[in-house]
Amino acid sequence: MYSRIFSSLFSLFLISVLSFVLVGCSSNASGTEEPGGGNNGPGEPEPGVVGMTTSSFTPSDIEIEVGETVTWTNDSSVSHTVTSGSDGEHDGMFDSGNLPPGEEFSYQFDETGTFDYYCIPHLSSGMTGTVTVVASGS
Repeated sequence: MYSRIFSSLFSLFLISVLSFVLVGCSSNASGTEEPGGGNNGPGEPEPGVVGMTTSSFTPSDIEIEVGETVTWTNDSSVSHTVTSGSDGEHDGMFDSGNLPPGEEFSYQFDETGTFDYYCIPHLSSGMTGTVTVVASGS
């Protein structure tokens, strides 16, 4: 009798666990977009979004249209900066200050051109990037 009860309880436990896993893996049925979602497919970056790893921007080079905003997200476990300029020379256009892990910084680009940026603490590791801003419809 105890083995029958144990077997029933164990089966109920397995069904509960599987239900929990399946619900957690299901698609977003609410119709709202999940962060990092979109129509980009697996592994493709979100337009206008740059991640920060321990020592790099991902992607390091990005192209946007005039008037669009780039958002840098610190996905690493260390603080970073997003500082405009090159070779450690800040050009005064933008500077995020220290971004702790999980924080974001956004900047809207209102003119065409190529804009270099870097991370002050990780410049020696090559943590640099470029935003290329093109005319709308290009």
